[in-house]
Amino acid sequence: MSLASKISVLPLLVLALLLASGCGKTGDNQPHQASDTAAPTMGELMGGDISGFDSVSPGKALSFPADHGPHNNFRQEWWYLTANLTTASGEPLGLQWTQFRVALKPQAAAESTADGDWQSPQLWFAHAAVTREQSHIATERWSRGHQELASAGGNPFAVKLADWHWQSETDTLFPATLTVTGSNGDKPLGYRLRLSSTSPLQLQGENGYSAKSADAGLASYYYSAPFIEIEGEVLLDGSWQKVSGQGWLDREWSSAFLGLAQQGWDWFALRLDDGSALMLFQLREQNADNTSHAFTHANRMWPDGRSEQLEVIAMTPTDYHQGYPVTWQLNLKGKSADSTETSNELNLKVEALNPDARMALSMQYWEGPVRISRGDSKSDTDSDSKSDSHLGEGYMELTGY
Repeated sequence: MSLASKISVLPLLVLALLLASGCGKTGDNQPHQASDTAAPTMGELMGGDISGFDSVSPGKALSFPADHGPHNNFRQEWWYLTANLTTASGEPLGLQWTQFRVALKPQAAAESTADGDWQSPQLWFAHAAVTREQSHIATERWSRGHQELASAGGNPFAVKLADWHWQSETDTLFPATLTVTGSNGDKPLGYRLRLSSTSPLQLQGENGYSAKSADAGLASYYYSAPFIEIEGEVLLDGSWQKVSGQGWLDREWSSAFLGLAQQGWDWFALRLDDGSALMLFQLREQNADNTSHAFTHANRMWPDGRSEQLEVIAMTPTDYHQGYPVTWQLNLKGKSADSTETSNELNLKVEALNPDARMALSMQYWEGPVRISRGDSKSDTDSDSKSDSHLGEGYMELTGY
């Protein structure tokens, strides 16, 4: 079999592990209903036996620049960039670039074989998308791990899959360039970006240990760069157009992100008009008695490196499109009552720039830019001093629907 043929069948090797539910859609403005023939939950796909893989432990200090690179004996990880940009004519748009690594078997087992470079147990794939108010174009690429095809690390640091390429100038993340070209059918997609950031990295959770369940039995290592300045060009309507704006990079790795009962997650990366950024997620769980539960976490961050974990009061979907909740009411509260850095309560309305932003790829999910406006308060008091609302923009990801 030729190398091209080997790469073309790679998706079939991991669909059982990674194919997210979401193929069947309901009508607009309605959530999905469970059925006996429903696709596996995200927990069933991303959980399971992790024998032989490394595990995530609290208290382990992250180390840079080493942790920018791959962690081959963890089962899954990703480099995840989202960006809210504006063209020279003032049009808003969003773009996404994600490179994933999945170990098909533990590295220790692989090292005991004589597979050779072309039999690497590391599978790499990447997603790219450009979302405008009236269009959404997404595409993907796959490869076995090999220095000539798909890899991450080095000095200067790089993440690449074929000619999709994040290239830093040093062994740190920034400054860097990102180049992506591709298509979905007859719809071309491409961007050539320059990325810079002088803000400290933000360690999510407890110093980078991000719990994914109430008993902390599931977790990942997780850090973010939420304050990235971006300039460059995006291919729009057949021509390269100048863009500028802000981006957000997430780095996360684990061997067990979700439990078997967890259906998926709703994740928000939001920039508020006071200069702060908010990372918020919930993991949805369906219990054996058919009751539902969500594990939530929220972290508000500032460009100088400060952060504050917030209490999630409510995450309420208010509008659906093709089964995905594309408009939300978010209510959060500062855990420190005497905090001078945040108001006591944040009330945000988050709405998709383009509701039709489903990533119709081998692994299906919803991913797109959002707008933030003032939301309704959940506080028991009408005092203005007890609540605050903001404008802003950001990105939203919805899986397991």
